Amino acid sequence: MTRTWEFSDNKAMPFDLVREQDFILRLRRLQRLGTPHFVVNLVLSAIDSLARNKGALEAVEAGLKELVKITGGTYAEMSNGDAFIIWEETSNSAALLQRLADVIKPASSGADRQGNYLITYNVPTDYMKLRERANEYVEMIQAAQTSPVYTPGPSEALLSEAARGPLTAWSVDQIGRLINEIDLQPYLRAQPIYKYEENNTWQSIRTEYYVSFNDLKRQRFPKIDVITPERLFLALCEIIDQKLLVELSAKPSAILGHPVNLNISVEAIVGASFPRFVRTIPAAQRSSIVFELHRGDLLVDFTRTLGAIDTLKEQGFQVAFDSITPDMMPYLNFNNLRFDYIKLNVARERTAQLSDSNVRKALMQIPLEKIIFFRCDNEAALRIGQSLGIRLFQGWLIDDLSGDKKKKT
Repeated sequence: MTRTWEFSDNKAMPFDLVREQDFILRLRRLQRLGTPHFVVNLVLSAIDSLARNKGALEAVEAGLKELVKITGGTYAEMSNGDAFIIWEETSNSAALLQRLADVIKPASSGADRQGNYLITYNVPTDYMKLRERANEYVEMIQAAQTSPVYTPGPSEALLSEAARGPLTAWSVDQIGRLINEIDLQPYLRAQPIYKYEENNTWQSIRTEYYVSFNDLKRQRFPKIDVITPERLFLALCEIIDQKLLVELSAKPSAILGHPVNLNISVEAIVGASFPRFVRTIPAAQRSSIVFELHRGDLLVDFTRTLGAIDTLKEQGFQVAFDSITPDMMPYLNFNNLRFDYIKLNVARERTAQLSDSNVRKALMQIPLEKIIFFRCDNEAALRIGQSLGIRLFQGWLIDDLSGDKKKKT
């Protein structure tokens, strides 16, 4: 039986499998989305003439990468120099295949059959065949290891130079293993959400709990840019959120008895940890818990997000859309969605967007009691919000104005 490597496998994967693991993670996401894609396995290692001529190989690779770039595809290179090219399925897939062949043929010999070096797949129909092919690259690298390789644990690996830069599937996998080993409580932070009263005072009405990425990154993986790429950031959020739900299920008293907001990803809500969490929360107290769903989930997988919202509502919880930016408001019809709050990012670099007439018009379509101005770190955003009739705010500036400086983040 062919081994299907997963991003969450418990077995540590070698450092030289980063590209293969990243591609497998990408395939899993394509399968989950269910949208048609055309994939070509570019087997340059099967072309003898290129294997003997490094200069010709580099020229062909450059030409292929340029073609993929101008046609809107994705070039996923494997460790041995082969690649997978991914396009959203179009009616001209045959033409794309021919253009690939046109780049390669001048450098190949007549003995090289096109079917040996250009292998096509249509996802989702050919997903399992494609996964098996990806597995072959994993097994090829493992078979090439002639001596035992020292594989550091996640704590050591994440502090190494191999971890430096944006997130990769490998670094997300290492962070996942680390998260399963540690207690998240030291990284759990709280920040109030305030209501502005007519007598110029502030009333704390809810408390948001979240895992501090900044503290976790600073202490555990300082060399990684955890924000990019967004698809891997969302995968990382899922891992952390699953662990947070497990810990809260073991100690629900930490969030019961007062209104709270929880930053939780859609994948965590549809995952195995959520039903166990629900069973620990009395039905009568669930309406006091708001689940904040990140805008990335809404935009990347709209249907799955709607399903998660339905699940939350059926269980008696409330829903907020988190990290919406002002410039997004004119393009999203929130009134067709089931939600209780929208958290609008009004940080200093976003404040100017609040002056746009289309943004203001879109805001006025939402009941004002459902809008929360968060990351309110400047007086201009506060003044604009108050002039629009917004009453709910969150941010260090509001912490200061309320006198609750001990909760400043």
